[in-house]
Amino acid sequence: MSINATLKHLRCFTAIAREGSFTQAAKRMHLTQSSLTAAVQQLEQAVGLKLFDRTTRRVTLTREGASFVPVAERLVKEFDTAVADVRAVAERQRGHVSIAAAPSVVALVLAPAIAGFSAAYPNISVAVSDGGAELVQRRVFASEADFGITSRWADDPGLDFRPLICDRFGVVCRGDHPLGRAKTRLTWKRLQAERYIGLAIDTGIRTTLQSTPGLPAMLRTPHFEVSSTGSLHAMLDAGLGISVLPALAAHLAPLNQLAFRELVEPRLEREICVITRRGRALAPAAQSMLDVVAKHVQSHALPLGARLAVPDFAE
Repeated sequence: MSINATLKHLRCFTAIAREGSFTQAAKRMHLTQSSLTAAVQQLEQAVGLKLFDRTTRRVTLTREGASFVPVAERLVKEFDTAVADVRAVAERQRGHVSIAAAPSVVALVLAPAIAGFSAAYPNISVAVSDGGAELVQRRVFASEADFGITSRWADDPGLDFRPLICDRFGVVCRGDHPLGRAKTRLTWKRLQAERYIGLAIDTGIRTTLQSTPGLPAMLRTPHFEVSSTGSLHAMLDAGLGISVLPALAAHLAPLNQLAFRELVEPRLEREICVITRRGRALAPAAQSMLDVVAKHVQSHALPLGARLAVPDFAE
């Protein structure tokens, strides 16, 4: 019956080759001499060659044994290095984290959280990509991001959505706009006569507004449509109309230079979720990053109109 060579066999072989003695090699490896001898015999049986010439006084490598030494040493070193690399990742000494998130989440939540994370784990690199909710979900599903943080664009059986933050919807407009100067509470009905500037359909904001019953019809057919918050600010600042955004997005520069007034009747909130692949555990570095994000959200004040969705998210 053939015996496969194992890492233990290679370690025993290289130890004897270095020491030139079964006795010294056995002491170094904390083995009995009989165990070491048996391991070498099994290795010789596995390779089909004699690796050592033994006499009562000395042990010498055969020609085949001498040529096998650098190969065995390389295999042992590569294995030990691979194990050390895996252990370093497990202990968060090195690694890489990729995150996809809404722009407002990147600016107001992720950036300060990453600063704390990098101080604690300086050898772990972090890649952040921002975009609409559809893009974030696609990146997580395709494993291009370890996790995402944004509002839900669409249900997906391959993804898990864990609520992190809730923020309220309100009107965003210039400060000199009548809605921006209004002293009373603003209802959704007061928007009906306004020119509405909406975000593109691939955003979770647009999806929420279109799927919520009872809101003004003009929210479903924007007079103007833009694909980024930067473009939205330019259109609003030019006095082309008003927009509707949740609090986090409204507090994102440069939109925070405009007026933001919460809307009531109904009071509408958006859920910002941590999105992960269903049935797939996060790598240690990614889990540590997510823990830092959750603790940051819990310990720092959120913008007016935003709140924690789950008080004990980090637990």
